Amino acid sequence: MNFIKRAFLSVRARKGKSLILFTVFLVVANLTLAGFAMQNVTETASDLARKKLGVDVTLGLDQEKVQKHIEKQYEENPNEKINLPEISTKEADKFAKSPYVKNFNYIKEAYGLADGFTPIEVDENENEGSVSFVGGGQNDREMPNISLVGVRSSDLLKGFTEGTEKIIEGRTITAEDKGKKVALIEKQLAEQNKLKVGDKVKIKTDDGKSKIKVEIIGIYEASDTTGQNMPIAFLKQSNKIYVSCESLKEFSGNKNMKGTPIDKAIYYLNDPDHIDAFKALGKKTNIDFDLFKLDAHDALYKKMIGPIENMATTSKWIEYMVSITGSIILGLIIMLTIKERRKELGILLAIGEKKGKLIGQLLVEVLCIAVLAFSLSIFTGGAVSQKMGDSLLQKEITASEEQENNPEEQGKAVMITSAMDGDLGKDVDPIDNIDVSVTSQDILNLGGFGLLIAILATLLPALSILRLNPKDILLKDE
Repeated sequence: MNFIKRAFLSVRARKGKSLILFTVFLVVANLTLAGFAMQNVTETASDLARKKLGVDVTLGLDQEKVQKHIEKQYEENPNEKINLPEISTKEADKFAKSPYVKNFNYIKEAYGLADGFTPIEVDENENEGSVSFVGGGQNDREMPNISLVGVRSSDLLKGFTEGTEKIIEGRTITAEDKGKKVALIEKQLAEQNKLKVGDKVKIKTDDGKSKIKVEIIGIYEASDTTGQNMPIAFLKQSNKIYVSCESLKEFSGNKNMKGTPIDKAIYYLNDPDHIDAFKALGKKTNIDFDLFKLDAHDALYKKMIGPIENMATTSKWIEYMVSITGSIILGLIIMLTIKERRKELGILLAIGEKKGKLIGQLLVEVLCIAVLAFSLSIFTGGAVSQKMGDSLLQKEITASEEQENNPEEQGKAVMITSAMDGDLGKDVDPIDNIDVSVTSQDILNLGGFGLLIAILATLLPALSILRLNPKDILLKDE
């Protein structure tokens, strides 16, 4: 009789053992398929997080290291003005030449005093003098009442891209304004001082030693009123003036550096996949990465994607455990089944059946059951994967939230922050909803993986019996 036909008859005759094998294969198949699917989710979620956060990389101060640097300087001499480290546009331009960069912007912030015009004043019931300006030397300095933001291109600023700030007269600051002393002022400030496009305004430093004169090329209107009720004049949105980066060189403590001093550079990449390669360029520049860093919203990205990465790691270990444990269980079941069939195998060998065909029969029996189980798992695997993924993800999110709420795990708040920092006050929630779908590649991987398990689980115990001759098998069965 053909060994394949014998295999089908044997499977039907041993319904109990076949059902046990089918159940084990089905469990292994579903959990393995879930593991494959959840590995794919990490890459999908990573792309989603990057798209949500954007593909911009900021070259700027490392706030933690700079804070320690400032605290040390302040302790040594609290009455001297502290000059923050700055980046030279000469060095920043090297990054801009990268093929990964499609656009870039430079930011420089400063605070000054209106000279010849009146800023929007704070409310009378607010106590402006209750806040001291960081930097020491308050005895010979006035409280600034104007905030200045030097830019390479105002169109790339968050306020203008999101529509909370828009030009109502004139034009924006562009890269073509490099070297020019131009400015954008807010509508309320312009109306109060009867300023218009083409007029010039003066702003001086808080110590009165330096002064700049800029030409108004545009008037913008801010719909976001955040900060309008602040007890400090320079924090009011209406008192914010955008100027070209070069205009603020006199406000820098590093006037003598080559190029224009800036606080940070923002590079907009053409693809999120290029972020790591772009960061690698930093090693080829003279940027002091003890105080500066290249940040692609890394902290926010880690917060968003962290639970999913942890889930993928957990699912990988589950996949390994299921594979090893499932293979051992299948091997033991098949070994017990073969031992129970020693007499049958001995008779077949005695009448001249080749050992290769007997092994082939055992393989066909196991593969028939495995194919049925794996075929069914294609329909059940999606639901199992989604349920398993949701459960693991929620556990990781809970663990992440508990860690964040633990005071011992929280770092000290940075005292000096940037008003234009893209991550200032920005909060994101971890990705808590995933679509764990089974792909055709997952099914192919499962097929190859299942075939390997079925063959190994059959061959190893079969060889232990079939290496004996028919007489030994029949004598052992007596």
